[in-house]
Amino acid sequence: MNARLTSFHRSAASSVCLAVIAVTNAVAGTVSVWTTHCMDRVMRDSPPSAWKAAISCARGEWEGLQLVVNGKPSAIKGTAVAASALQGPGGSVIPAPVVLREHYVAIKHSSESAPLPAGDYPDALVPQTVPWQRLPDRAAINQPFWVDVYVPPESKPGDYTGRLLISLPDGTTQTQDMVVHVWDFALPDTPTLKSSIFIVWRRIAKVHGFDVSDNEAPPQLRHILDDYYDMLVEHRLSPHEVWATYPDPVDPLSDASFQRMQDGLRQHLLQRRAGLIGLPLWPDWPVSDPLGKGREAALDYVVRYHRMCEKLGCASRLYKIFGELDEPKSKEDYDRVRAWGTFFHELREHRSVNIPLLVTEQIEPENPEWGSLAGSVDIWDAHVGDVWRDLEAPDAKQLIPSRIKAGDQVWTYPALVQTPDAWKALHGHPTTLGAGQPPVWLTDYPPMNYRILGWLCARQGITGISYWDTSYWPEDHDVWTDNGTYPHGESTYNGDGFLIYPAHLESHGREGPVASLRLKWLRECMDDHDYLQLLRDRGFDRTAMDLSATFARGFGDWKDDIAALMRARDGIAEALERLNNHKPEAQ
Repeated sequence: MNARLTSFHRSAASSVCLAVIAVTNAVAGTVSVWTTHCMDRVMRDSPPSAWKAAISCARGEWEGLQLVVNGKPSAIKGTAVAASALQGPGGSVIPAPVVLREHYVAIKHSSESAPLPAGDYPDALVPQTVPWQRLPDRAAINQPFWVDVYVPPESKPGDYTGRLLISLPDGTTQTQDMVVHVWDFALPDTPTLKSSIFIVWRRIAKVHGFDVSDNEAPPQLRHILDDYYDMLVEHRLSPHEVWATYPDPVDPLSDASFQRMQDGLRQHLLQRRAGLIGLPLWPDWPVSDPLGKGREAALDYVVRYHRMCEKLGCASRLYKIFGELDEPKSKEDYDRVRAWGTFFHELREHRSVNIPLLVTEQIEPENPEWGSLAGSVDIWDAHVGDVWRDLEAPDAKQLIPSRIKAGDQVWTYPALVQTPDAWKALHGHPTTLGAGQPPVWLTDYPPMNYRILGWLCARQGITGISYWDTSYWPEDHDVWTDNGTYPHGESTYNGDGFLIYPAHLESHGREGPVASLRLKWLRECMDDHDYLQLLRDRGFDRTAMDLSATFARGFGDWKDDIAALMRARDGIAEALERLNNHKPEAQ
């Protein structure tokens, strides 16, 4: 198993691999067990699923399924689920799945336009060593477990069988057989859909009790930070920056500082296998006044940093995003973007150093008097609603294809609920949203919102996604009990800005990150895009687009239909297998 699969509680994924598990088996009188797929959000009172899992995985892929124990709280609290290794063709073995317990958090106030009610939602995926939370006092409740299967890249294709052992508090046990089908192709080491996911090391340090006023990270904190970075990369997402790749806080331009940064880059890009890394450069550090008096020193610093990435064979993974340039809202902001655009243009033209500049902004300025950013921005990162306006609205201007044709990249990001008025008008001004609108990443929205972007981006030529934070934990807020971390005006945006929970020694047994269900669904998003791109790279773009069109036609035209998604995904996998076996009828 490679180095990137070793964090706090390894991660899972989604709906490709899988296990055939018989459902609704009586276990001990009033206790029953059933299974469901990874995109099902199991509420405490959800009825048993009739789903018989028949999931498939590519090599090098994680995939998740859920096993649900139902019964009186006193009869199920303390249940443990263990998994065996899976035996396959010719003695090939898949490692035992990781089994996590689903922890419920409260949504006290529904998000804006949310289609789902307030209540307790499963979200945090805790190791089974974590103490149980208090269970509701009801006649019977569900307690789901997340079963995470990883298929090593060298695995042989075919069916693998294993077993889940359910140990109840009364000492009785039950077994469930499990089958995982492995496709005859592998996912790429780094995702085909690029990403820039913000994670703030100082906030992590603070929530875990570290004083970093000297800008240094002690060894224990570095280990915790590595666990957070590992978790994102295991879910095929790229942290926007990593502490180990920063300059030395005392002497940032020294040889020792560059050696430290090179060691950090080697760990992050070659061992962890992150898809991208942001250039550690800020408006006032590690060089003062980099656009003025310190310009030559700043250019020299960037050239040397780029050379380190070249030496590692990873120069194409380097880019720059400035928090200070996020969503520019004035002519002064636009002038600042243009100044930095000139800086990076100078690097390209005179130093042969190509580092794309990413700016979270749509192509058409909000105010024409601000002027255009064309020629200054290399990666346009537009809100999902702005992508819909430009490509799919009745008065769409189609500026995105023109910038792509000019050599720029276009990415997208969700934030809050910013559904365009024009989309609402086309759909009768709905009071609640759910599916078909530009995707919304909030806990009380259908899970498909997190997964659908992989398909929509592939369809519309969007090559990356970003997110404004993964660890937005307000100081006065317990994210383990209340999911409403982002109140804004009269609205609450449940789960916005955080995808990872901070575990603590006194309450969870260890300091470190805990994944959410939403993070698993995002991994599915990234894996889906890989499937599509693998087929397109073989010359079968029409096949890929025809399959995706059965449920995903645009940013404002998609269905919350996991069955259709899985049929399309299986169709792509089958076509790839035929191509790998030299059968021309793949089209």
